[in-house]
Amino acid sequence: MRTLVLTIFALALVNISLAVAMRWSATDFDASLAGPPVVRQAAAAARLMDELDPQTRPTALAALNSPLLQFSLSARFDDTPPVENPAPVFVPIISLYQGVLDERPFSVFHRNGLRTGLLRPTTLSDDIIIVMRLADGAGLVVSGGDEYRRLVGSYGVTLAVGVLSVVLIGLMTWASLSYARPLEQLARASRTFVERANTAAGLQPLPETGPRPVRELASALNLAGARIARAMTEQTTTLAAIAHDLRTYLTRLRMRNEFIEDDVQREKNARDIEDMSRLIDDTLLLGEASHEKPEFTRVDLTEWLTEFAARRRDVGDAVHATTPSAAITADIAAPELTRVLNNVVDNALRYAGSASIAVSWVDPATVAIDVVDAGPGVPDAFLDEMSSPFTRIEGSRSRDTGGAGLGLAIAKALMEQIGGGLSLTNLERGGFRARLTLGIPLSNQPREDT
Repeated sequence: MRTLVLTIFALALVNISLAVAMRWSATDFDASLAGPPVVRQAAAAARLMDELDPQTRPTALAALNSPLLQFSLSARFDDTPPVENPAPVFVPIISLYQGVLDERPFSVFHRNGLRTGLLRPTTLSDDIIIVMRLADGAGLVVSGGDEYRRLVGSYGVTLAVGVLSVVLIGLMTWASLSYARPLEQLARASRTFVERANTAAGLQPLPETGPRPVRELASALNLAGARIARAMTEQTTTLAAIAHDLRTYLTRLRMRNEFIEDDVQREKNARDIEDMSRLIDDTLLLGEASHEKPEFTRVDLTEWLTEFAARRRDVGDAVHATTPSAAITADIAAPELTRVLNNVVDNALRYAGSASIAVSWVDPATVAIDVVDAGPGVPDAFLDEMSSPFTRIEGSRSRDTGGAGLGLAIAKALMEQIGGGLSLTNLERGGFRARLTLGIPLSNQPREDT
């Protein structure tokens, strides 16, 4: 559509430019007809007609006529004097003829009033007709010849095409905007539609407004969204049912394990059973992260993170928090954010033995919580996959060597659920960083001192 509009616009410019060039050409060409020599020729023709008898005048007119200038006779000249205050469009040509014809009465007419008014005529080539009074009361009519009318007609057609092109551009622009605005709105709504697919807000219906194709597209997306939401609900229900049944079997295994006489074997089985139980819990949590609606609480984020680090230190973990002196007021989903921090901190402790938590502003509307460790990091080829379910660099699923690979996947799902994000990065100086980003309302953003 944009290419078509630009093409028509270029053609319109070419047509209008050509029309203007033809207009200038006609004006230059017209100078010989509009100037005093031709006016004097018209005056001389009138004097000649006065001297000839009516029978010989047609022969003389035939000799005077040319493709550029045409003479004809009118049976009677209207003896109404020229208008004292003629229309401005006729002033130039009236002044020109008044200066040469002296006292001879004459009148100015035009063939096309609308066209004459638009083009502001100054010469005979603009459909202007001059009628001069002869001595016997007849009228001598002077007008532009066929050559002039052809030239002016071509100019008019070219100008009309240019104007029509401009009108067409306007209509096409209006039509494109009538589609563009709803499409832009649909695009923005679709992005939100997709971004919220894994959040507590869920798949919100798109507005079905605008032209019919846009409405049909929005309706199709809404139908797809409803099916996706239904599939996600069914998935969660299925996971919950499977988890319930598996817990039943785990309970039986625990009871049977108590009858094993070998203490070493019994302890190994107990650890395996607990690993299976945690794996079931983590899988169920990952499935429910998209559907559970979190509850938000307004807190001082700096103080909240300091207390979190203190609780981890109380149980013997090497966790330190670095926070700014100024308070950062934020609405957070405390249980979900706590689970996310525990997962990424556990990951740091497992591979580096310690973790450092820092909070800072990324931009005026976003705050970042960084969990940094001094461990070996992750091969760059695995960075994008680390937050996918069941992804581990080490191949086993043992809790002793890193677990089943659900910790970061759960952290990412929970961050998306509360409207945030999780990114993983290897640091240039060595070590690994997990960054949690949270949107902060404008009213809670820092203010610059004035």
